[in-house]
Amino acid sequence: MISNSEYFESHYSDLTTSWLGNYVNDYFHKKMESNLPLDNYSKVLELGSLHGYHKRFVKHSYEIYYETDILTKNKQTIDKDYIKMNQDAENLKDFKDNSVDRIIATCLLAHLKNPEKSLQEIKRVIKKDGTVTLWVANDPSILLRVIQVLFRKPAFKKKGLDYDALQYRQHINYFTQINFLINYEFKDFTIIKKSLPFKKFWYHFNLVTIYQIST
Repeated sequence: MISNSEYFESHYSDLTTSWLGNYVNDYFHKKMESNLPLDNYSKVLELGSLHGYHKRFVKHSYEIYYETDILTKNKQTIDKDYIKMNQDAENLKDFKDNSVDRIIATCLLAHLKNPEKSLQEIKRVIKKDGTVTLWVANDPSILLRVIQVLFRKPAFKKKGLDYDALQYRQHINYFTQINFLINYEFKDFTIIKKSLPFKKFWYHFNLVTIYQIST
């Protein structure tokens, strides 16, 4: 059985962005960057970045972009304004209180052992007048399950991977739980939710929800 770390290192990006998934994922990444309240965020922190897929969609200016993941082994200064580093989303030990202007997390919270602790850490390090952008999978929505059966499972099978074995070990937090925690932890702030691809439908008939939180 392939390990979780081997799966994410070698297969995750290819399998989730292959064929139709590539266009759908790009659409969601673009939506994360739409209607932001500011055109500049001095210090940006991305959590759970894995292979760094989201950064290409960021249009606003910044002075420094931290791309972090628990699987990143060594700190790398890619450019004067771009650093890749190891960071546990549940313990942002390298970031001080009120020190980051924008925080981004794409499909991360569903994977964490303690998503509430991560949200508390995000709230700790984000500055006043900052922005938090979260992508949450609408798992176990009906539409998501249909997509998995029709497209994801066959793609995984071709690679010799058991989709269910990986999916249910990784997506350990469902949408309704995460949605509650976000609304609870950020109840004193402005939260704008976008359900995609069908904005006004029930969560069961959408794939993801994007949260733009103004602190």
